[in-house]
Amino acid sequence: MPTLTIDNQQVTVPDGTTVLEAAEQLGIVIPHFCYHKALGAVGACRMCAVTVVEGTFKGLKMSCLVKAEEGMVVTTDDQQSVEFRARVSEWLMLNHPHDCPVCDEGGECQLQEMTIASGHGLRRYTGKKRTYNNQQLGPFIAQEMNRCIQCYRCVRTYKDYCGGKDFGVMGSRNRVFFGRFKDGTLESDFSGNIVDACPTGVFTDKTYRFKSRYWDLQEAPSICPHCSLGCSTVPGGRYGELQRVRSSVNEKVNGFFICDRGRFGSSYVNHPERPRQATRGSWKLTVDEALQQLDVKARELINQHGPESVLLLGSNRASLETNWLLQRWAEEIGCRAPLLSAHLPRHQAAQVAAFDLADRLCSLEKVRQSDLVVAIGADPLAEAPMLGVALRQAVRSGGKVKVFDPRPVELPCDFEKQTVSPTELLDLLDGTSVESKQLVDLLRGAERPVLVAGGLMLGAGGMLRLKKIAAAASNDQRNCLVHPLLGGANSFGAALLSLPEQDDLLTRLESERIKMLVCVETDPLLEAPDNERFAKALSLLEELVVLDYLPTPLSVHANLFIPTTAPVESEGTFINNEGRQQLFAPVIKPRLPISVTGEGNHPPREFIDVAPGSDPIPSWQLFQQLLGEATDLPTLREKMKTAVPRLIDFETLQPGGVSCRVAHVDERCIYTDEIPAAPEESLQLVVTPARYGSDLLSRYSAKLQPRFTEACVQLHPQDAAARGLQDGAKVVLDTVEGPFNLTLKCNDKMAIGCALVENGPKFQQLVPGGKLSFCKVHAGMSHG
Repeated sequence: MPTLTIDNQQVTVPDGTTVLEAAEQLGIVIPHFCYHKALGAVGACRMCAVTVVEGTFKGLKMSCLVKAEEGMVVTTDDQQSVEFRARVSEWLMLNHPHDCPVCDEGGECQLQEMTIASGHGLRRYTGKKRTYNNQQLGPFIAQEMNRCIQCYRCVRTYKDYCGGKDFGVMGSRNRVFFGRFKDGTLESDFSGNIVDACPTGVFTDKTYRFKSRYWDLQEAPSICPHCSLGCSTVPGGRYGELQRVRSSVNEKVNGFFICDRGRFGSSYVNHPERPRQATRGSWKLTVDEALQQLDVKARELINQHGPESVLLLGSNRASLETNWLLQRWAEEIGCRAPLLSAHLPRHQAAQVAAFDLADRLCSLEKVRQSDLVVAIGADPLAEAPMLGVALRQAVRSGGKVKVFDPRPVELPCDFEKQTVSPTELLDLLDGTSVESKQLVDLLRGAERPVLVAGGLMLGAGGMLRLKKIAAAASNDQRNCLVHPLLGGANSFGAALLSLPEQDDLLTRLESERIKMLVCVETDPLLEAPDNERFAKALSLLEELVVLDYLPTPLSVHANLFIPTTAPVESEGTFINNEGRQQLFAPVIKPRLPISVTGEGNHPPREFIDVAPGSDPIPSWQLFQQLLGEATDLPTLREKMKTAVPRLIDFETLQPGGVSCRVAHVDERCIYTDEIPAAPEESLQLVVTPARYGSDLLSRYSAKLQPRFTEACVQLHPQDAAARGLQDGAKVVLDTVEGPFNLTLKCNDKMAIGCALVENGPKFQQLVPGGKLSFCKVHAGMSHG
């Protein structure tokens, strides 16, 4: 580790550290543009000049490219370096339009900061400026190429780091252009990252265009709620409206970037139909009145019909604090322990991850560092998009990726795919077949192997089988690690709090012993299989109570509704798929946006003491009120830590701070699987999440609507031909949940003998993660 001197300050840094990075450790800011910690440097901007006084190569050098050496002496503020940087800054600004007053990057523009830092302030150029025609890049990204300073960050982010193929660099010299060959929507699922990477206002968030300045925004560290990875984000809001989401830095999880679903899927917070008022049928209530009615009715039914009569249902959308307090309230009123998921198979898979696999779980950082990743039953871009980017970094570092899946999986990197059906996946993991032994041998030959386990596809039984493969591929020198993909943002947390055995919600509802169901931030009609049976079972209830912040069908039909806050309006904890405890902080207060209350005017013409639509309260506070407690979150977390010892350092964690994983436990097998026999002439039914709109939050986000796809059923061409069907035909998909009229799409990249449907906004009837089932596809239209 070399020790060097920069501006008379000594610092010792790891081998391979550049002078620019060493200066950062000392708090010395060297102006730069092309350098980015995730992207490295290419020496394109020439802005980071320093003078090497002592070293192998003396003189004026680019600090982003020069490696630190033992005994090196560097100056950043000498006359030569300062004058060079000022000239470079002036040169970069020659063709810039100087349109800061109308640029969305104003206030957080690195070009502004570095131009001032370099000492350039006088505009001397009076000639004709270079100009471009901007491209239309779709609903998310706005382009203003005249502001470009040719740092190459956009193309290095979009193409090199994230693997996009429809965006690049064209032209030469001072006519370099960054964009597509022609206008069109950017195809990558990570296109929004060029907004964060761009140091000036060339690429900006079109959905946030002309809304606010950076200094006007309320921001706070948060956790993306759209999948189980738990990426770190920084949402920003103003005037009661959540206006944008940008990536935060979390090197253990998402690194420096996020996916487009996480970036643009936030407008569910501002949904025009979002329920913000407590109601009893058509009667409006205060939240206090609604809570009193809830408590009185629950105790009354338990006294009359016993503890079975009231059922409490938590969810993987609810925070860890909410689910724990829900359990406490169940104890208080004397009913059975709550169920923490409406979808039992998904929940059981999460329990396997939280208990049986706890000692070998790994972070996205470990995935990026792996030399062999084998994904089994996982479609990263649909289930956990940033995993796809992590796999790309593994490949860029020399690693290999292999995928076993029935779906037409796509990844932003080179990979080998073996197309297998769901039953063949389970056979692959049984530990005795030839294929299974070959898989173990493959993993044993790697130095840092990782198994990616698709919880939705494999279920609890498949996850337990995969655990045996991981154990067989481990040795005394290293473990074969596992990165599971779970159903929701807090699936791990809900599993962590659950009893070893969970009853099936639908079975209990159909028993007619349940008189009252309390749903906390969940809708079984959308989140659980057999939604038609659920609808009938719910009609048997005497009382349906819903606490939520989404306008779901269940919210509309509740006897008693109590509004809660969205994650960006409250604080709480999610535990991600690898067991990492992560806290989020409130960004905005719940209220109707001023753009709504002002009816287009600003400010509104009526002034009142209480903001309209400000009734929603964090669900954990609602249950504290029901329990008669008034403790703050730190005190609550101390109690939780005592009750749940696996929550290591839970009471000391801070939003945006260092996160830590829960403690390991002894394994706990909770499930055994059986593979049903296939009916004659049937196909294995594969229900998969859509890339956009499968999770409820993105489904209710208007910004993502351009990405929603039409519903269809996909077959391999051989299966279609065997049934006399052609691509584009109208067909009937017959399932145990009923027939569905869909359009046929032939796809030769999926498994033979399977029928594939995506669960999304335009086809909500079938939900991913159920038990293995079969179906039939035939021509015609169903009238059922």
